[in-house]
Amino acid sequence: MKYFINWWISVDRINFILIFSLGITGLILSFSIDEYFSINKHTVFFILSILLLFILADTNNKNIRRISLFAFIFLLFILILIPFFDYQVKGAKRWIQIFNFTLQPSEIIKPIFVILTAWCINKSIEDKKFYLPILFIFFFFLLVLILLQPDLGMTVLVSATFFCQLFVAGLSIILVLVALFLIIVISILSYFYFDHVQSRINSFLGGLGGSDTYQIDMSLKAFKNGGLFGKGPGQGILKEKIPDANTDFIFAVAGEELGFIFCIIIIFIILSIIVRTLLHVLKLEEPYKIIAISGLICSFGLQCSINIFSSLGLIPTKGMTLPFVSYGGSSMISIALLFGFLLSLTNKKNEN
Repeated sequence: MKYFINWWISVDRINFILIFSLGITGLILSFSIDEYFSINKHTVFFILSILLLFILADTNNKNIRRISLFAFIFLLFILILIPFFDYQVKGAKRWIQIFNFTLQPSEIIKPIFVILTAWCINKSIEDKKFYLPILFIFFFFLLVLILLQPDLGMTVLVSATFFCQLFVAGLSIILVLVALFLIIVISILSYFYFDHVQSRINSFLGGLGGSDTYQIDMSLKAFKNGGLFGKGPGQGILKEKIPDANTDFIFAVAGEELGFIFCIIIIFIILSIIVRTLLHVLKLEEPYKIIAISGLICSFGLQCSINIFSSLGLIPTKGMTLPFVSYGGSSMISIALLFGFLLSLTNKKNEN
């Protein structure tokens, strides 16, 4: 009992409560959407994610870096092997199948790479310049592996987070603009090279090239049906018509069943986590923590924005989950790692 009391005293309790609230929202929505087996899987992954977050939050920064290094090497090896696996969904090879579960290594590796990026940049600041070239080699190698799956959304998210960390570390604004230009070039090339990217962008632009806007239409209709207060948990009817309702379009399901006001509450929780974390960063002096926390919260904020904006039809659909709310074991493990690292870096016991 003493351990749990000390844990509670040392961590950022408000952020933990906010994170847990997102998870509970996800559980409520999962019970209203999926069949019994999927509900069981979501519940199992939620419990495992909270346990993982709990353990990592109490882990010192040195061990966090060690864990990240070994996990990165292992997951990178799995990513190299993925093209040789037969398992694929909608033409993409992003997952490995373990019994009845599927895991997406590129999803899990995101927060781990953020920690390693902060570590390498910090080492380069300490006059160990060879760390930076090694970092860039691994960065581009990781991007190639993700693009081969193919997964443009993940590529953009990892790239944006990486260059955000470099910018926070003092990278020239010119280089940041060059990096942004490269991301735009990759996006344009992906439009012509990958059929699913072209289809989603055409749908967003209004059904060009034989594509349709069915997903977005159903999503917007769900928000309209929900009104201010929603139909009630389990009472929505459009969730059965929206493809990927439990993952990419979970925010639309929340709109129909829980209403506009609850959607605003979800956005408020997300913004509160981001703002509170950034305010904490402003008080820090240690470069490693500043770069690591900035990268983690940037990744979280971008992923939330992409999911919500896609559901509202403001950007093309990207196949990205809403952290801790959407169904998906890989996504929940990834977010548990992210928040576990975040709570560890802001833990009072790790201040010195």
